[in-house]
Amino acid sequence: MTDRFPLKLITASCILAVAVIWMGGFTRITDSGLGCPDWPGCFGEMVMTTDAERLAYLQERYPEIHVAAHKGWIEMIHRYIATILGFVILVAAVIGIRKRHEPNYPAMLSVALLGLVILQGAFGAWTVTMKLLPKIVTVHLFGGLLILSVLLILRERLRRLSVGDTQAYRTRPLVMGGIVVLFIQIILGGWVSTNYAGWACPGLISCAPGGASVAYDFKEGFDIFMEIGPNYEGGQLHLEARAAIQMVHRAGALAVVLYWGWLLWTLMRQGALARGPAMHFAGLTVVQIVFGYANVIYAVPDSLAFIHHVLAVLLLWSAWKIAFQTSIPIEEGSYGRIEHA
Repeated sequence: MTDRFPLKLITASCILAVAVIWMGGFTRITDSGLGCPDWPGCFGEMVMTTDAERLAYLQERYPEIHVAAHKGWIEMIHRYIATILGFVILVAAVIGIRKRHEPNYPAMLSVALLGLVILQGAFGAWTVTMKLLPKIVTVHLFGGLLILSVLLILRERLRRLSVGDTQAYRTRPLVMGGIVVLFIQIILGGWVSTNYAGWACPGLISCAPGGASVAYDFKEGFDIFMEIGPNYEGGQLHLEARAAIQMVHRAGALAVVLYWGWLLWTLMRQGALARGPAMHFAGLTVVQIVFGYANVIYAVPDSLAFIHHVLAVLLLWSAWKIAFQTSIPIEEGSYGRIEHA
């Protein structure tokens, strides 16, 4: 493939997708999810007002939320970046349709990605209109991570085509298992955040200081059939349910560390992975653990919570890089003939 524009376009989309996910996390962490209680605009406008009289009027009209100019701007900036990403992916899909007859060009993947973005936009609207309903917010996070993952896969396929590599590859099952484990852990982190359970466990090992016992309520903590209607900003769960969520997230962190530690050691021992990428992932993991611990010690301040969120996305990107670097060529195959490659 001599035309490198699609590759550059998808590379830009990857960066934009990361920015959207980071900004989405910042929106949640700063309690700006209802900074604009309508969608797609903000109080009926596409630009958040800063006029004091207008803000006072809006506060009277929407007494159930805290109307603040900075919260509206945070939410709208998130939407602006997401809109730009959607437009870029639309262009990529159009290019994919035009190039669908070119050998090995991932046209179907480009179009499928556009479908994911449209669905993600719907969940973005529901996040606001359903007043931060945890299961909707969490699915919205899942959608963002899925879009980033598909973009990274698309970028890798275009990169290989750009250097004339038409060989088909498959991801090692153990590496894909590691990505799934990491994916689940990040989603658990989103569930912690959207249920405001980050502060529920002040202790490193348990959720009760001084050796006291806590009756963890896993049933309420992971009830996806919660009532639709209440304003979930600030959370609606009891402490026992939030503590249960937090402890499951910590158990998930241990599972990620153990699995990926074993996986990286195995891949390096087999000669499938160089030391550099392995140490990069391991280093990010160590830093993530440190900031997770710091969030416990300092009761989840916005700055540390955001860094924890940023590192989670970087870990996912690093995991996909390892997946691509350790992928296995498929004999007598090409992207165009093997759908699962």
